[in-house]
Amino acid sequence: MPGSVYVFNLYNEPITNLTIGGYPAGSINGYSNGSGAPRYTPASLSVPRTKYPAGSGAFAIGDNSVVIPWDSFRGMAMVTIPNPGTAPVSLDDPLILLLAVNEAILLNTRGYVLSTFPVQLANAMLESVEPEPAS
Repeated sequence: MPGSVYVFNLYNEPITNLTIGGYPAGSINGYSNGSGAPRYTPASLSVPRTKYPAGSGAFAIGDNSVVIPWDSFRGMAMVTIPNPGTAPVSLDDPLILLLAVNEAILLNTRGYVLSTFPVQLANAMLESVEPEPAS
C-alpha cells in the first residue's frame, strides 16, 4: 500500500480546502497559539500517495499542482514527488511536506530534505502579493 505525505501548515492561519492537482485534499489548522499544545506547533493533514494521478486529492509521482488557500492570501506551488526508479524513495515511504509562506519543503521521515519548491502568493483577486518581511 502506498505511503502518505504528511502536510504541515507552518503559518498561523488555517488552510481551508488544500487542493492537489485540482482536487480537494482537506483543511489544516494554523499552528498552535500555545493553548493546549506548545506554541508554534504546526497542524497537519495526511494525504495519500499514488503511483499515477488518480483524479483525487492525492500526491502522484512527478509534478503536483498544490493550491494553499490561507485566510489572507493564496499560495501556489508545484511539488514534485520523486520517482522511486531514480531516487532513494519508495512509493511506500511516508513523506513530510512543510508549507511555509514562501517555500514548500519535502523531506523523508529521517529529516533528509528531498527538495524545496517556491510558493507563489496571490490575493483573493489572484493578483501577486509579497509576504510580510521577517522581523
